[in-house]
Amino acid sequence: MQKPEIPDNEKERLRELRRLNILDSEQEKDFDELVGLASIICGVPISLVTLIDDDRQWFKSKKGLAVDSTARDVSFCGHAINSDEIFVIENAVADERFYDNPLVTGDPNIRFYAGMPIKSENGFNLGTLCVIDSKPKKLSDHQIKALKILGGQASKLIELRDKKNELEIKNDKLEALNQLNNRITSIISHDLKGPINSLRAYMNSNYIDANKPEDLAQLFPLVKNNLNSLNELVENLLEWSRSTNDVNFIEINIKDLVFEVCYLFEVNALEKNIKLKCEINNELEVLADIAMLRFIIRNLINNGIKFTENGEVAVESEKTVDNKVRIKVIDSGVGISKELLDRIKLKDKKVSTKGTRNEKGTGLGLQLVREFLSIHKSELKIESEEKKGSVFSFTLPLAPKG
Repeated sequence: MQKPEIPDNEKERLRELRRLNILDSEQEKDFDELVGLASIICGVPISLVTLIDDDRQWFKSKKGLAVDSTARDVSFCGHAINSDEIFVIENAVADERFYDNPLVTGDPNIRFYAGMPIKSENGFNLGTLCVIDSKPKKLSDHQIKALKILGGQASKLIELRDKKNELEIKNDKLEALNQLNNRITSIISHDLKGPINSLRAYMNSNYIDANKPEDLAQLFPLVKNNLNSLNELVENLLEWSRSTNDVNFIEINIKDLVFEVCYLFEVNALEKNIKLKCEINNELEVLADIAMLRFIIRNLINNGIKFTENGEVAVESEKTVDNKVRIKVIDSGVGISKELLDRIKLKDKKVSTKGTRNEKGTGLGLQLVREFLSIHKSELKIESEEKKGSVFSFTLPLAPKG
């Protein structure tokens, strides 16, 4: 048996297949009607719309076959995608490439096969529209022409499906951004005014004498905390404004990004006698928007340092059983009470608490972390216990193998 050759552009082809978000999707009437028509025109009992994944061929639509997929190594369609022309085997037992193939020697006892490659809008062969029979067969010129046309229609159906999904995603994003904008406007009206009014009150107070060093010494930490709070709010708002642009999902090396972010917090950690551990040993790559992922990790590390003193903040990553990467930010800090944790888990609530050195927060950072994770179809998981620290974690999909 001859295994299908892997296309030269396999990495890009798989990335295109993932982008279309069609694998393991529900049955759709348009595809079912297409395979039904192919079966009638070619006079065969089996017809399929197949998509070639990295290790399987999955059937988007099927007629005359019970299984949903078979291994790529034994697939006829795996051979068909290596050409732009129709791939025909008139008698598999007489072909040295297929005579001992398990799909020939066993169910469904393939003898005849014809597959027309399904090409994406960007020129990648994703799979085939194919017809199969358990006895040798020869297609007429009209049948071959019809199968080519139907293969083109399958390509167009995938394009239309993609455009429809893109439109739905854009509408969902606009709605989400509109809701986020309303919430942030409300936050600004309160949080931006708070530190400013507080500073004005201190400066205009009759109890502060600018000529007395002891009064200025008392004023300095109050001014510092309020300015830090304002700076955090402005940084978060700038990050939010950048996120309103189109999201750009790319392959990201987790180790490189975590080390980049950890470097920014070395001084902050040193000031509070915190051991910052970012020793990620595995070279895992995820699909994510790099600006959003950088913000998420930065915010969670900053949060860990804020609520830890003389302890440790660590970033870890691990591959999960469902082909994703779980990223954890773990601290040995003061932890979170059950009552406060319940409030934080109410996603529509903004919660702000002071750090170990009375560092103020806006509560906006955690909201944006959740918003950015929702765009990645992920959620923030929080585990914590008072005086025992906290664990903040989330998952992202692994980048496809090249």
